[in-house]
Amino acid sequence: MPMAAQVNGGGFEDGGANQEKEPIWKVLVFDRSCRDIISTVLKVNDLRENGITVHMLLESERSPILDVPAIYFIDPTKANIDYFLKDVTRDIYDLYYLNFSSSIPRVLIEELSTGTVGTNTSHQVAQVYDQYLNFLCPDENMFSLNIDRAFSDIHGSTTTGEQIKQLVDSIVSSLFSVLVTMKKVPYIRAPRGRAAEMIAKALDARLREHLANSRNNLFTSSDADSSLNDQQRPVMILLDRDFDLGTMLLHSWTYQALIHDIFDINLNQVNFSQKERDRTVRKTMDIDTKEEFWAKNASLPFPEVAINIDDASNDFKKQADELTRLGGVTSLDEMQALDLGANTQQLQKAITSLPILTAKKKTIDMHMNIATVLLEQIKERQLDVLFQLEENMSPRQTKTKILEIIADTTKSTSDKDKVRLVALYELAYPDQKSDIKELEDALTNSQINMDSLAYIKKIQHLSRMSAGGSGTGAGGATKTSPNPSGGSTGGDILGKFSFFGNQLSKLSENSSLSSLVSGVRNLLPNRKDLPITTITRLIMEGSASAGGSGSSQNRLGGGISSSLSDGGIGSSALSDLGIDDLVFYDPKDTRRSNLSNPNMSANSNSWISRHQRQTSYQESIVFVVGGGNYLEYQNLMALSQRITANTGVKSSITYGSTNIINSEKFMQQLEQLQQQQG
Repeated sequence: MPMAAQVNGGGFEDGGANQEKEPIWKVLVFDRSCRDIISTVLKVNDLRENGITVHMLLESERSPILDVPAIYFIDPTKANIDYFLKDVTRDIYDLYYLNFSSSIPRVLIEELSTGTVGTNTSHQVAQVYDQYLNFLCPDENMFSLNIDRAFSDIHGSTTTGEQIKQLVDSIVSSLFSVLVTMKKVPYIRAPRGRAAEMIAKALDARLREHLANSRNNLFTSSDADSSLNDQQRPVMILLDRDFDLGTMLLHSWTYQALIHDIFDINLNQVNFSQKERDRTVRKTMDIDTKEEFWAKNASLPFPEVAINIDDASNDFKKQADELTRLGGVTSLDEMQALDLGANTQQLQKAITSLPILTAKKKTIDMHMNIATVLLEQIKERQLDVLFQLEENMSPRQTKTKILEIIADTTKSTSDKDKVRLVALYELAYPDQKSDIKELEDALTNSQINMDSLAYIKKIQHLSRMSAGGSGTGAGGATKTSPNPSGGSTGGDILGKFSFFGNQLSKLSENSSLSSLVSGVRNLLPNRKDLPITTITRLIMEGSASAGGSGSSQNRLGGGISSSLSDGGIGSSALSDLGIDDLVFYDPKDTRRSNLSNPNMSANSNSWISRHQRQTSYQESIVFVVGGGNYLEYQNLMALSQRITANTGVKSSITYGSTNIINSEKFMQQLEQLQQQQG
């Protein structure tokens, strides 16, 4: 079941009121973080269908609504407990159903109990629940911990050890909630020596403690065959953002990823400005992941979406014309005034379908508006040129073109776009010293801020040092790889459809959406795997241990085998991506706390024969520490579809990160880090 559906299906506890034939009307009170959680999976109509008539912020001034039960959905913090106790003392609602986003600490439970007993109001607190929902679900198979600036917090020179511990604890708490929601206890893999390993170790300890000591196991499954469940367990892959910086800088060309890159998608809302006659109007697009057009088009290339918008618009016009013809009117607005009872059965049916058609028109108009603004941005920023450059990167030709873009002040290509291009070039060709200097000098002469680029170079240098001269650059790119993202090499690193870019540059002011892509539908290049997708594929296709006799050289703790044909993960394939070793944790294994010691003899580990039987995984949970984007998400969803098609067995991949951010916000963190460290 998709992540968003699992969260949506959980609901909030209110004593079973929703089980009645007639719903009991209720008040919903939430803090700001829980409001964000709700906003990504529930709309106002969804709340109303569940009897929620009023929803308000916890810290806002609220008048009493007597004889009405209230559902509280809040973080377990002392400040929130104080607000709650104040409400109970004021007796502003009838009964109180208290839902915490994560597990409430014992000290706060005691404070809650003492406060209600002291005011003789404990009888009004009907129930208290730990919901384990302290994460967001922006899309069906995506989750975000909504932790801003995690990358800069981890790498910041001013970040203390205590702050790192708090960040790790927060991440582990949210990941534990994700797993509780999914009812899964996964195997855990992570690169050695960085934040991902710290989180993997802490998460393993949290899961192990819960499974060993909890009387009420949150992961209890209805399946009777526990051995079958163990064989079907997913693998959780934790990765550091450092291993692939390039993907965060690449330009996007699919509908959802392009919107996120240009305008940002925050809590499934997009804010943009559009010119209407002589003024600029600020508009908001609310994304409903269940909406049919969005679900079908989010991962498609933008020009194909433009065609689909035109097709949907033409289909709507035909239906509208048919309705108005039957009603003898000239517009849909006039249909509202018709007397439903005085017309024929055919007309009654047409008028009944009017609300559906009206909603369809609203959806088409919304997508038409955002598509029009996207086209304007593509033309102004020369995004077609940028797409083509990143697709077909080569040392000499690309350098020359980048220099032209930097020097050209007549176009609206942003400074950040120019820095992104140079950074991708340097990640792809770190040995082209003279070319890199020429590009950087051009940026300097144009007075463009290079702080983000300077920090990328610093990470690249540290990565080479830690690799011991193995040739692996920052972001997982090797010294000889022409791929700035560090993934598969070749001309089309992302399948970003440069052929469409050529058409975009020829657009006239009066071009329609359909004319934009006329005649180029069959020119789509194939998509390629990003580094995160390559790692996920290797782990899902191979066993987590070597298939050999158990020699310590196989480094079972790292899960590295000599070849893919043995059923393991190819060492050379991972090292090409900047990962030398992977730790392995099995929270269900009570005989050993972990297997992360690379010097541990395989013959001494009793778990190996059991785990070797699982040569592949059908399900994985991929989490990036330090920020992710829709480009990686869509690439992983394509991998899941491929595995399902190739094996005939349903494959599932869930993607998550500390936060889903676009290139601009990620570069802001890089700039901040460079300014801190100098």
